[in-house]
Amino acid sequence: MFEPHIRPNRLEDKYLKDMMASPVVKGKILLYGDSDFTRWQPLYGNTSVEELIRMKDGSQAIVNHGFGTSTAEELLYYYPMLVRPWEPRALVLKAYGNDTDVGYCPEEIVALLARVCEYARTDFPGIRLFVCGSKPLVCDKTAKASAKWSAKEYDRLAKFYCESHDDATYVDLRAYAPFYTEGGAGNIDCLRDDLYLKDNVHFNEEGYKIFRTFMTDLLKDLL
Repeated sequence: MFEPHIRPNRLEDKYLKDMMASPVVKGKILLYGDSDFTRWQPLYGNTSVEELIRMKDGSQAIVNHGFGTSTAEELLYYYPMLVRPWEPRALVLKAYGNDTDVGYCPEEIVALLARVCEYARTDFPGIRLFVCGSKPLVCDKTAKASAKWSAKEYDRLAKFYCESHDDATYVDLRAYAPFYTEGGAGNIDCLRDDLYLKDNVHFNEEGYKIFRTFMTDLLKDLL
């Protein structure tokens, strides 16, 4: 199907090692994905998502197991270490952004995420699954047509997968109006540049404020 792309030296990453060694807190909503989750912590100048999104009674709701530059195949590979011991009641998956850089096509990415979902269903019957679509980026404004098609195709396949499973919800990041200037929701040319760092990829502090609102609304039935 494709050449595996697991980076064995990842286990030497301090953040990944610390995450694996952290106390296991079971029964929470687990965020599992790329740097948009990883950077949602004080190390990157942001208030942690665990602190920002809480249960209605104020108790912990979230465990953040994002790790930067991760691919869907790495999410599958590290599942036994970063998901299974925590026995989450909900799993939020976020991939795509790094996958295409190392040669994965949309069909391969969704197939790998589907395997993560199957693992979770088997391990934790009744778990809620959330699969994020591609995130709109400032650099998308000048992206090649092939790159735009790839993101659109990934979103289509991810949405189809979720619509085919009662326990899965498709997370449409591109349709969220506050990411755009007024009246421009979904139009990449209207994406708010002021929500991103200079790399035009990652959220800044203001971007994470909006992302918090988005995620809180997404997970409101579980809080």
